[in-house]
Amino acid sequence: MRHIYSIIVFSIVVVSALTGCKKETDTSDYDYGYNYLPDDSGSFVIYRVDSVIYNDFDNSRRYSSIYLKEKIGEQFKDNLGRTAKKILRYYSDTLTTEWELFNVDYLVKTDLVAERVEDNLRYIKMVFPNDVNKKWLGNKLITAPPPYIIDTSNYYLYDWKYTIKNRDLYYDNGTKIFDSTLLVSQIQDSSAITKTYSIERYARAVGLVYREFWIVVGQINIGAPWEDRAEKGFILRQYAIDYGKE
Repeated sequence: MRHIYSIIVFSIVVVSALTGCKKETDTSDYDYGYNYLPDDSGSFVIYRVDSVIYNDFDNSRRYSSIYLKEKIGEQFKDNLGRTAKKILRYYSDTLTTEWELFNVDYLVKTDLVAERVEDNLRYIKMVFPNDVNKKWLGNKLITAPPPYIIDTSNYYLYDWKYTIKNRDLYYDNGTKIFDSTLLVSQIQDSSAITKTYSIERYARAVGLVYREFWIVVGQINIGAPWEDRAEKGFILRQYAIDYGKE
């Protein structure tokens, strides 16, 4: 009897151990998507940024193209005591001129979220795991209207529901090709007279590779393309054209 009891106990222990090992392995193999937003010091991405600004005061449109370089800098502790990385931002009118540092953002990346502080505004850029259809309020930490909001009396930034639209997709931004990318839709809202639209696409081991951001208002030529009929606001497109590590 004791022999049979020992066999039963041994069997339970072995099964429990194997189950525990399998569970641990499954967890460790799960792809949280951390490398869609890498934070290695010295890594950089160079962008071409095309924009058009609409001014209803004189009915003008100003088109511009600049080059932007973002480089992950040194590590430090933020005001909440968390580990953060500086993001050094440089611009140039052409790729043949010297880069000029114009501001410094920073990134806080935890097991659950990635927050980026831009001009003292804290955005929750990504969540982990970043599975398709995952949703979160990416602007909920912003308590005052940013300068790019046109109508500050009716400013609704905090309720933008960021959504993972697709993941692990091949993507060609017209300059570079990326094998595995993730698309975040931040807002897609329009009416007859306004359009607010913002998306960001990230590539594994690179970071942000495409951004498109619209806030425009137009009350004439209803039905025409927004690029033609917008009277106030802006359209911005940002393309990654090079990346590496220094």
